[in-house]
Amino acid sequence: MMAKMNRADKQVSDEKWIEDVLERGNLIHIGIASPDGAPYVVPMGYGYENGFIYLHGAANGLKNDLIAINSRVSFNVSIDVELVRGSIGANFTNKYRSVTGFGDVEVLTDLKEKNMALSILMRHYDGPHEDLNEGNNGSVWVAKIQIKEMTGKSSGYPKP
Repeated sequence: MMAKMNRADKQVSDEKWIEDVLERGNLIHIGIASPDGAPYVVPMGYGYENGFIYLHGAANGLKNDLIAINSRVSFNVSIDVELVRGSIGANFTNKYRSVTGFGDVEVLTDLKEKNMALSILMRHYDGPHEDLNEGNNGSVWVAKIQIKEMTGKSSGYPKP
């Protein structure tokens, strides 16, 4: 369950607005728990389509090891981030639009699924896509987050 936002006046639940933030973002931060409960946050490239967030990365690493143990993650995408300076420290703030949520990661191993996910990632960045083949399939880690819940937050910008 999503914790109640402290600043409910900044909370956005409009699905179209939330999807717009996910579609416009360039970087996602994934929060993963280690077996002893220590948090691990990793920034990643991503793609979003049909309620799923698609990720890719190196085939080895701490992220992969931790997700193999516990597939539950949190995520955050922020856009339009701007520092607003004040005349005193108490008046400094940030403007942003963000989406934060929770979900379960499924590591994709099927070549066809991985290529579909990578195609979504490349469309997200308006980049070229070349399918993986049997020879290079194992060198790329590809996963999708099944989103369980998410909410938006707008600070310093009008809410929808």
